[in-house]
Amino acid sequence: MIYMQLKRIIIGIVLLLVTSISYGQDMAQFNHYIANQGLLNPAYNGTRDVISGLLIHRSQWVGFEGAPMTQALNVHGAIEDTNLGVGVSITNDIVGFSNNLDAFGSVSYKLMVDRRKFVSFGLQLGVSSRVYDGTKAVTEQYGDPLFEGKQSKIGLNVGFGTYFYGENYFAGFSIPRMFSNNFDEDVSLYKNSLDFKNMHMYLYGGYVFDWQDVKVKPTLLFREVYGAPLQFDVTANVLLMEKLWLGLGYRSISEAVFLAEYIIDRQFTVRYSFDYSLSSINQYAKFGSHEISLQFDFTFNKRAGMRSIRYF
Repeated sequence: MIYMQLKRIIIGIVLLLVTSISYGQDMAQFNHYIANQGLLNPAYNGTRDVISGLLIHRSQWVGFEGAPMTQALNVHGAIEDTNLGVGVSITNDIVGFSNNLDAFGSVSYKLMVDRRKFVSFGLQLGVSSRVYDGTKAVTEQYGDPLFEGKQSKIGLNVGFGTYFYGENYFAGFSIPRMFSNNFDEDVSLYKNSLDFKNMHMYLYGGYVFDWQDVKVKPTLLFREVYGAPLQFDVTANVLLMEKLWLGLGYRSISEAVFLAEYIIDRQFTVRYSFDYSLSSINQYAKFGSHEISLQFDFTFNKRAGMRSIRYF
């Protein structure tokens, strides 16, 4: 009897932890955030002077039932002979009983500061779908009204960002989603509202420099949302033989990250990353989190694109 009560207490604590983290992770989280800038910042779309696509799958906290799982697609490119760029991004994020789907179209406008420096401004508009399926829950009390049905909400959403870059450095700021879609237990419905306190703000940057025979790329990202501690990701990657990026990172919620990227040719790049929690959650998510992606680049003309931008 004591064992059963203790087990219920532990499960309750774990569920509370997952719920808290899930709320804080209203935006999908990625390790290769610099490679995924088109998802993070609409101002990035169209800055590479090639048509670029990205497919991602992330399984977070493998071994933890109900842990987040994310898939994403981003395709973007510049409009020939203009300063405009366009992009499309789709993100599907599954967290416990919730399924969050975002589909956005974006446009950016690029200005030349000088010959090798540019600043871009971006705006994205799309729809956000939030589905809460309480029927998936296993409850001790049959007919618990909190877990009886399935609720969904679809609403318009908008985001914006700015991006500054040169030959070997870059910096960006973005608020990808301005509207919040939260489940209101009082009325058992999702609400779509403009809530400044729940906006996720991102500030990030990086620099590429030569060190002996290799290139080194340190990067830093800050993530801020009201009610949660300021989070940051710091990484350092090294390019070997112009083909293989290897890197290590640390996330301030106490996670260590390993990153790898292999440039197959001028068109295809594959990436893999693994992160492991250094907190007590690793007792349940013993196999860490895994992320894999494929990037493809092409152009309809013979221009090779901007070589420096290929590093970020």
